[in-house]
Amino acid sequence: MEFVGIVILVSFIVLYFLYQNGYLRVRIKQETKENQIKVACVGDSITYGYGIKNWPDNNYPKLLQNLLGDNYSVENFGVSGSCAANKHYLPYRKTKTYTESLEYEADILIFMLGSNDSKPFNWTSKEQFKEDYLAILDTYTKDKEVKVYLCTISRAFFPRGRSTGMTTYGIQPKVIEEIVEIIKEIASEKNYNLIDINRLTYDNRQWFKDNVHPNNEGILAIAKEIYENIKK
Repeated sequence: MEFVGIVILVSFIVLYFLYQNGYLRVRIKQETKENQIKVACVGDSITYGYGIKNWPDNNYPKLLQNLLGDNYSVENFGVSGSCAANKHYLPYRKTKTYTESLEYEADILIFMLGSNDSKPFNWTSKEQFKEDYLAILDTYTKDKEVKVYLCTISRAFFPRGRSTGMTTYGIQPKVIEEIVEIIKEIASEKNYNLIDINRLTYDNRQWFKDNVHPNNEGILAIAKEIYENIKK
């Protein structure tokens, strides 16, 4: 019995560590109060808060909630590893979280997908990415009144001493640059608000210990950038 108790205790400690640092695919749902402006943060691991210390309090949607205050209800609909494209590995549209994000019926959509589409087994062409990106966006805006903020995706850094190929998690930094330009193009064509997270992160390598995911300092900077754009 003593051994079983130790195993249970160790398991609990491990799960608690994973939860506190954003490694578990769980979300904390909050109750929306009457007359609150609903904000849906849709995205991948950066939106979810992968690897963030004290994840429950420091994922960017939570930080954004703190900045916006009680007149807003901000929900985290991030799914680690997800793609904008519908035929690749882990399409966002095939996740339960996607369905929940639609059912949320947000007043404001913060949309930040595309990093995982840059992986070699996901990437096809700029034209195909644009088509897929627009297709998923349309599911949020068709026959609905929602204010859309498109976020360019964070810069991905090559390991020091390299300038070609892939970086961590199979992300291709050069393809990231192409995706960023497509998102800007879509924002202009559709008259959506653009939040340039790529520009924000471009010269801040110190925020990216694994070359791809922002640390707590970087996530806070992203939350503040989004907040400032919403409150313009």
